[in-house]
Amino acid sequence: MTTQLTLTHLRFDCVAQTGIKLGPRNAGQRLRDALAAVMRRAVCPETGRRERPSPEHAAVCPVCWLLAAETEPGEVRRAYAVVPPRDHVDVLEPSDRFSFGLTLFGQGFNFLPYFVLAVQEVGRVGVGPGRGTFELDAIWAGNPLAGRVEAVMEPGDSMVHTPDEAVTWEHVQTATDRLRAKLNAGTQLRLHFLSPTRLVYDEALVKTADFGVLFRRMLERIDQLRQQFADEDSRPFEEVERLYSLADQVRVVEDNTEWIEVWSWSGRQRRKQYLSGIVGTATYRARDWDELLPWLVLGQATQVGKLAVKGNGVFEIDVTGVPGYWEWLAVSG
Repeated sequence: MTTQLTLTHLRFDCVAQTGIKLGPRNAGQRLRDALAAVMRRAVCPETGRRERPSPEHAAVCPVCWLLAAETEPGEVRRAYAVVPPRDHVDVLEPSDRFSFGLTLFGQGFNFLPYFVLAVQEVGRVGVGPGRGTFELDAIWAGNPLAGRVEAVMEPGDSMVHTPDEAVTWEHVQTATDRLRAKLNAGTQLRLHFLSPTRLVYDEALVKTADFGVLFRRMLERIDQLRQQFADEDSRPFEEVERLYSLADQVRVVEDNTEWIEVWSWSGRQRRKQYLSGIVGTATYRARDWDELLPWLVLGQATQVGKLAVKGNGVFEIDVTGVPGYWEWLAVSG
């Protein structure tokens, strides 16, 4: 099976104007919540409500369609996901540079102008405790699988260009072929969990790097995204069962992950929201990676697990001689 889902990765290069407390593990949540607040105030005529938007309202309000996805809780996936700064800096000082990412899935690409304006406004009004401010310096669109980066907004310029660069299934296939050349039967593969990865199985948190659970949640997310934002059909049941069976045969040979506790306060829900998950690396062995590998390559782009929209579940395949998927986010300007 293939997919027509496209994924547009953006990197926002910023310069702190005042001190900013992003937090080492909840920077994605703080950036996402600030973006959502700015966009709702600027566009949504029903800003200030506490209840979920009605389907009728979400159908005509671009911000609620893009951000809320709350008309069908647990079923609708957002058309975007934040990728937090790779270096996990807790506090930024004035003039410090930092970068964060944003992925737009399929039809979510149409909302790129909303995000560009929102990032600039968040920089002006501030983010995090104390509302630290920053200036947006440049925007780039990247295709990690092709090794290309395209300017969307050049440093020092205010002109925004519509990017052509996007990850497609063809790029996934090419990258998978490169990896297959390095992974023979029984070969080990290591994953690096860069941000808290929060996995649930049978309604319980999974606090270890169990590959079967990871692959299930990843494939579910990919399928929901491609159905919702690329108008594709459901994956055949037989294929799902075959992939799950193969994933269950993968064994952890070295687990260097740890569970970290992270939470934030949700003003809308009026309670703590937990973003806790595993971080670190895990090494796996499989008799046959062939069918699993393309979806694992694509899963790097979609992120995995709970609260991916807020920067959770960022991971990459770690194979000697192959650049990490998210390495390009570590470079500013």
